[in-house]
Amino acid sequence: MNSEQPIQPARRPAFLSVILVLSFIGSGMGAVSNLFVYLVHPTLLELIESGVYDNFGFDLAFFSSINRSFFLLSGLLQVVSFTGVTQMWKLKRSGFHLYAISQLMMLIMSTIYVYKPLGTYPMFDLLFATLFILMYLRFRPIMN
Repeated sequence: MNSEQPIQPARRPAFLSVILVLSFIGSGMGAVSNLFVYLVHPTLLELIESGVYDNFGFDLAFFSSINRSFFLLSGLLQVVSFTGVTQMWKLKRSGFHLYAISQLMMLIMSTIYVYKPLGTYPMFDLLFATLFILMYLRFRPIMN
């Protein structure tokens, strides 16, 4: 008699599912919005310079100093991040690596294109990227 039990696939913990859903939303919306801004960048700059958004109380003058290519690169990195989240949903370890590398690349890019020229520090971005990477790192052992 064969007393071996069939190998059951690893079950995704509920907390992992929650953070994956948050990452699906963040990466998906980030990809769509960055690629959209890349496509309409000249028109958006014209609208900002015309003063249409002045009544909303937002100072969007910094937007004109951001190179258009930033939005394309950021959008593509968000697509890579989304792909990594999709792989982690399937409990694939390669998804963790895609996600972590794309998040770090986005931090570097935003520092070069946005934060350094503005003279600010990407504390919020750094905090969230680190937090999510560490949370995913906790579940890496159950990924294949």
